[in-house]
Amino acid sequence: MIYPWLTAHWDFFTQRLEQSRLAHALMIEGPDGGGKNALAAAMVARLLCTENEPEACGRCFSCKLLAGGAHPDRFDIQPEEDSTVIKVDQVRELIASLNLTCSVSQRKVAYIHPAQNMNMASANALLKCLEEPVGDAVLILVCSEPSRLPVTIRSRCQSIVIHEPDAGLVLQWLKETSARPEADVSMALAAAGGSPLRAASYLQAPESNAYGQVQEALATLLTRPAAVSQVSTGLAKLGPDDLWRWLSMCVTELVKSVMGGKGTNWLPADSRLQVTSLLALQQQADLNRRLSASPIRGDLLLQDWLIRWAEQSFQ
Repeated sequence: MIYPWLTAHWDFFTQRLEQSRLAHALMIEGPDGGGKNALAAAMVARLLCTENEPEACGRCFSCKLLAGGAHPDRFDIQPEEDSTVIKVDQVRELIASLNLTCSVSQRKVAYIHPAQNMNMASANALLKCLEEPVGDAVLILVCSEPSRLPVTIRSRCQSIVIHEPDAGLVLQWLKETSARPEADVSMALAAAGGSPLRAASYLQAPESNAYGQVQEALATLLTRPAAVSQVSTGLAKLGPDDLWRWLSMCVTELVKSVMGGKGTNWLPADSRLQVTSLLALQQQADLNRRLSASPIRGDLLLQDWLIRWAEQSFQ
């Protein structure tokens, strides 16, 4: 699916392909939930399709093999089930396969995601392939944190950067695809931090309401600091990744409102908030989001953070 905010990127890709000017390696960069994986999948399908059409036809033998997950010229490189890292052996095996003759399509296509999960050894192995391209092979790297990749890798790829799309365009798309009221759509998009696909998933579940519950919980603690334990128990039911992202978003919103001399619609107007304290809380929320994937007890992280938040009522 080519989402409406990605049409310019798709047009760039198809024009380059039609003009035989497509680079042998593409890097699609952008935040999670913006559609970069869907764009990459559409590119893979188009590159493997044997018909000369604007998009993959879906009818040819190649497209049918791809749909069945059995295309011999498509290579999906991602961390194995027992790991978070793309290992050097995976990359070496890919390079060996790319050197073989195409079986069905005119070219071989490798889909590497998330590319930032390559370790140093696997990145160095891939670099050799980028420096000496193999036949008609095309490598598509998908990355949400390009800074984690060596400059030597990034400089040898044609960059396609997906920025946060226009909010009006996304709201219209969400209303059309979800058939939900505009108020629900706006809340979901706010909860998703502007991420269209994350907002779309929230509209199929109760998470958009959960964002409002996080705001309500923070407001409660400023008036009733002793309710930390009760609030912590309620918030702990939410997924840790979403919860810490929402806490960070809430605090970021407050930093902007305090610096701009404006209030918010979910905190009492007389709330005494200090920018320095808010910035420290925002940074800790981002850190705790990363720590939530570690063995550290999430309930203790959350309770400690909420205590620090509640202490603002005494400042």
